[in-house]
Amino acid sequence: MAKFDGFVFSKLHAIGSKSEGPAYYLQQWDDKEIAIAKKTHLWQEDPALQKYLGKKATIEGKLNDGVLDYEKISDYRLAGHTEPINDPETQNKLEIRVKPDTDILWVDKMPGLKIPQSVALTLLAKWPFRSIWEGICPTAQTFDFSIERKGETLWQWSKGKIFAQVQTPVSVPGAEYVKIATESWYFYPDEIKSEGIYTARAKFIATGQEAIATFEIKFAY
Repeated sequence: MAKFDGFVFSKLHAIGSKSEGPAYYLQQWDDKEIAIAKKTHLWQEDPALQKYLGKKATIEGKLNDGVLDYEKISDYRLAGHTEPINDPETQNKLEIRVKPDTDILWVDKMPGLKIPQSVALTLLAKWPFRSIWEGICPTAQTFDFSIERKGETLWQWSKGKIFAQVQTPVSVPGAEYVKIATESWYFYPDEIKSEGIYTARAKFIATGQEAIATFEIKFAY
């Protein structure tokens, strides 16, 4: 027998016919799909597969003409870890990124009247499965951004803002990175005291996850 890791999902087979029922698939980490042969009638649910529907699993079995004939199904575990990846602490997590709109920002230090400059930050999230991730934020705030330099926070998007104290549902469609929010840090050139590496930080409130990215500030004289 061989082992196959992936995400178990289902589609409705033979819609509108007497054989209408769930067809099961394993989405592998390279996004390829393998059909799984169930051990019930076409119109019936397979209890063993149904238990892992919408979860990461390891399936032991054989491939017959591209269809996986399973012998054993268990919770997927990361290499070197004993805890199942389907634990609530890991199952509900997304992949998130923060993306500044520049790698190098030239700050105008020429004499004369100065106009504000800016860096736009984008928060991206990815649910790496063919389903929709759903979560809830405790207030109307769903994200936050900040800019840091050597451990000091120079700007935080949410500072001074008031958010409605209502639970806010959020959802992320699967498979690709989607934009959660874009906001800009505005500043006057004279406020920037040093060249070097600055850190952009983003937080997705629904999961508490944070992502960072760096960009460089250089002075233009």
